[in-house]
Amino acid sequence: MTNHIDCSSVYENPMHWPPYTYRDYPLVTSESLQAFVDFLGTENTSSHRKELQPWIPFCTQKCNFCYFPTELMSKNEMNTYLEAMKKSLGMYSKTKYVQTSEFSEIYLAGGTPSIMSTEQTIDLLKFCEENFNISKDREIKVTGCTHDFDLKKLKALSEYGVDQLDLGIQTFDDKIRKLVNLRDNAKTAEEMIKTAHKFGLRVSIDLMYNLPGQDLKVWSSDVQKALDLNVESADCYALDVYPKTKIAEQLESGALPARGDQDDETEMYLQAAQTFNAAGYEKTCHNRFSRIKQDFQEPCMEVVGSGAGFFMGTVGKFSYVDISPAKDYITAVANGKFPISNLFVSSDADEMAKMMMRLYIRLPVNKSEFKEQFGKLPEEAFEQTITKLEKKGLIEIDEQEIRLTKLGDIWRYNVCWEFSPKKADTQ
Repeated sequence: MTNHIDCSSVYENPMHWPPYTYRDYPLVTSESLQAFVDFLGTENTSSHRKELQPWIPFCTQKCNFCYFPTELMSKNEMNTYLEAMKKSLGMYSKTKYVQTSEFSEIYLAGGTPSIMSTEQTIDLLKFCEENFNISKDREIKVTGCTHDFDLKKLKALSEYGVDQLDLGIQTFDDKIRKLVNLRDNAKTAEEMIKTAHKFGLRVSIDLMYNLPGQDLKVWSSDVQKALDLNVESADCYALDVYPKTKIAEQLESGALPARGDQDDETEMYLQAAQTFNAAGYEKTCHNRFSRIKQDFQEPCMEVVGSGAGFFMGTVGKFSYVDISPAKDYITAVANGKFPISNLFVSSDADEMAKMMMRLYIRLPVNKSEFKEQFGKLPEEAFEQTITKLEKKGLIEIDEQEIRLTKLGDIWRYNVCWEFSPKKADTQ
């Protein structure tokens, strides 16, 4: 196996996401919503970097592997939606917590924000900068699909000051692109990446591995193509097949080629890690190989955003999801209330576990910071878990910090589940 790392007998089932994701948040109640509103009425005293995330839930078509709460643009009206979203964001901007916060990053996310017109995109960015305290050295990132960009839009984004495009490439293999219902062909995607670079925009791409019909040779070609195109970073995700998605149905019926097993998946990850590392990229965030210096600073630990199905909201001990679909979201905003459908309030035990979640974004856990916040060391809070993980060779500990080993990096999501009060069966 690539890199000769023995992954046998570590975990039977690999986890592809850490705990504390939006799927587990409880429905909002009048009590939890009031607690959230009360918190927003307080002054921000934390030093955490913050991200502002307007959420566009629409797509021109749905990829067959997608499990996010997206909607078809053909069934919605963009201007009506944008006005509602700006009204909701404006509600946040008027709270004391947000007014005493500075945002390091604006990230247009979704869905496919690139389906907005050039004028709509620039107007939304201006709205964000006029209504929130945005740092002078802020970064602006726009996510989308290559077929939604043209010369006019790329030129306008560059001139406005957008720093980066995050593009859902997934694979450069045209046969597999058709299998997973990606709209444009590889050549179109490649040309748009080259054009974005000509306008001075950084390009970060998503690549998926262990797709149907994708073997190590095809995956290696995808990774090499990313290098040939000189992308600044690549987020490499193993395909996670969720029930009720189109791809789950197709795999079950035999309409798609079978996927590789866990050993194949691990080998693909190791191949990517080896290739990117040799080319000067380093591992960062939860799935990223990057040579962007900003990717290696402290991440934005708080995210203020809004939109139909938006699920990244994190403020203090509160994590929230917005109402969907768009028509229900628009109605809720019109009623003058935060359009929240699910709201999770972390306990002290959750907060300790979340600090250990730094491991899944490949950051060490500083023991002194942990003790300052919780009054005990990580080894005291999670004695049995840390002993177990150290014996398995998944983490290493010194006087200052706890960090993943090379083996632990492969199993970083499973490692994080070990610290969750609602520990999943990851054995």
